[in-house]
Order: sequence, then C-alpha cells, then structure tokens
Amino acid sequence: MKKKMAVISLCLTAVACVAGFILIFSSLSIGEKAGHAAIQANGGSMDTAAYYRVIDTTAENYRSAGFVLALTGGAGVLLSGCGVYRELK
Repeated sequence: MKKKMAVISLCLTAVACVAGFILIFSSLSIGEKAGHAAIQANGGSMDTAAYYRVIDTTAENYRSAGFVLALTGGAGVLLSGCGVYRELK
C-alpha cells in the first residue's frame, strides 16, 4: 500500500513539475496574447506603456506560478522518489 501511494505521489508531483516548466517557458506568449486581447478590448488602440505593462505583468504572474509549481513539484519528485526507492529495497 505504501509503495502504491509513493508511486502515485511521484506521478502527481512529476506532472506538477512539468506543468510548472511549461508555464515558465510559455509565459511570454501568454503575456503577448493578453496584450493583444487588451488592445482588442480597447477598440484597437491603446497606450504603448499600458500595452507593455499588460504583457509584462501577465508574463510575470504566469512565470511566478510556474516557478512555484516547478519548485514544489521538483521537491515532491525528490521526496517521493526517495520513498519509492526505499520501498524497492
């Protein structure tokens, strides 16, 4: 039973880690899409500084969320991997 829980935990934390890396690396394109959506919402024109602020803040928010997921997922992979290794002995 412990082995099964450790394997499930290993899989879930690995998925969280991968999802975090995906968010980190795709944060810029997500930010650019948010900037494009902001321009469309404002009727096709927008102040340049506001446009770049939308892109930067959106990208930074997704990058931060990705960092948290990757960090906690990576730590979980290490701890769960250690648990699976101990169960295999």
